[in-house]
Amino acid sequence: MKILLSCLLLLPSLMHAADLRALGKSSATISVLNMQPVPLVSSANKNGWARIPAFFSNNGATIFTPTASTNGVADIEVKADGYLFLACNWDYQGNQSGNWEKKSWTEKNFKSKGWDQLSKKDLGGDLVKNDNRAQTIFFKRVKKGENLRLRCNKYDPPYPILLTSKP
Repeated sequence: MKILLSCLLLLPSLMHAADLRALGKSSATISVLNMQPVPLVSSANKNGWARIPAFFSNNGATIFTPTASTNGVADIEVKADGYLFLACNWDYQGNQSGNWEKKSWTEKNFKSKGWDQLSKKDLGGDLVKNDNRAQTIFFKRVKKGENLRLRCNKYDPPYPILLTSKP
């Protein structure tokens, strides 16, 4: 009986892991204004990534990084249906000048718009920029033709992430 109960308690997390692996088989195709895709790998670069969760490392993730000023906004055009991940950070980045906070989404806003949040446990670690800012990861199935204008902070935009290899 104890073994059966233990197996039943593990079932939801195993199901969740299988669901996450399935997401990798169906990444969206996107373009992002003033951002370009680069492999999501650890780097000593000032704007690079200090820690990468196992889920992204194991699935060949690509992250979009700024090539020009984004003013803290990710302007995303969905070219083909699929799953899109976003890395967001709400650490302090400056005062309210410019009224940027009025256009900034909170975790609650993302969830109310159909974005699911992944935990450190789900991902097998934290995604952390070299400036020591840990990211909150969301995902959602997006549709071709959608245009998303997203903001979560004053300077750092939400960073779109796609899975490039099939688990």
